[in-house]
Amino acid sequence: MPTRISMKRVKKGLEPLIAAIVLIAITLIVAIAVAAWVTGLFASTTGAGVEKLYIYPNTTLKRIAGVWYFNATVTNVGTINSTIVGVTVGFSYCSNSTNVALGPGDTRLVNVTISAPNCNYINGTTYQVQIITQAGNTFYTVVVAG
Repeated sequence: MPTRISMKRVKKGLEPLIAAIVLIAITLIVAIAVAAWVTGLFASTTGAGVEKLYIYPNTTLKRIAGVWYFNATVTNVGTINSTIVGVTVGFSYCSNSTNVALGPGDTRLVNVTISAPNCNYINGTTYQVQIITQAGNTFYTVVVAG
């Protein structure tokens, strides 16, 4: 006797398959959206931007007549305006610099006069420098005193 397969049985077999395909499609769409969000693909469409500064390796920390001078060339390689509001040299916040504003693509020389008594640097020593922006981001470099 030949076996007959009813239409109800065929439909029962297709429903789980269709449901699985729909779930996989939804999962892929969500994964692509999360990956795009993580990589910043939607930054320009949501109004958000990226603050990123490039600090050139020509930074200097020199002592002249008892006063230390820190100089760095900085370029804004991000997509939004950035304002430098402070500089920390050797883990001591000893910056009396004025705010330095940088638009996207701008390059500026950051000059800081350090006359605080707790900033006693030693020639030939490498110090970590933190450049702090108005947005609260910190960018790092190193400088050798001398």
